[in-house]
Amino acid sequence: MQIWIDNTQQSDATDLGDALEQARIHAESSGRLIVDILVDGQPATDELFEDQPEGMGTINELRFTTADTSALISETAHTAIESIELLKADQEAGAQQIRAGELEDAMQTLQAIMEGWLAMRDVVDQIAQIAQIDIATVKVGDEIGSDIVQSLSNALAEVRETLQNEDWSSLGDVIEYDLSELAGKWANLLQSLIQSVQTS
Repeated sequence: MQIWIDNTQQSDATDLGDALEQARIHAESSGRLIVDILVDGQPATDELFEDQPEGMGTINELRFTTADTSALISETAHTAIESIELLKADQEAGAQQIRAGELEDAMQTLQAIMEGWLAMRDVVDQIAQIAQIDIATVKVGDEIGSDIVQSLSNALAEVRETLQNEDWSSLGDVIEYDLSELAGKWANLLQSLIQSVQTS
């Protein structure tokens, strides 16, 4: 089985497990991250690796594409920071819709807000995992990252509770004030993660 990492051919692998391990070691030792895998010219599927090595059939060539870990994390974090601005706009609109009694529109906006924050949390979790950073050690002003993450969980729980109780006034306050304050803190958290990766 031929193994290529970026544009460089590596030693042939005896099986898929050997190939994956070879690519992992190469990526880690060079500070890079595997971002794409082609199996005989076709994108690798999750099922392919779940079934390995049984039922694999014959693989002639595996091509791994890697990216600089620090650059990839920085790009991902900057994109997330830009998304926070969209979240802030949704939150302002949602609060206004609730106060105006436009509940049907507010529910659609609220769904976008919740999905946006869940995606934001996933981004931070992924960055921390890839960079092997303990969020509890990341300083963000006078706070630490884990406290900011917990504050978001608390705020989202409050959103769900006020929504369930149809407490529209409190729901508007959580969106307009609590989540807006958290938006700034999460932007700062992402900036701190970028700095942690660049200085590590």
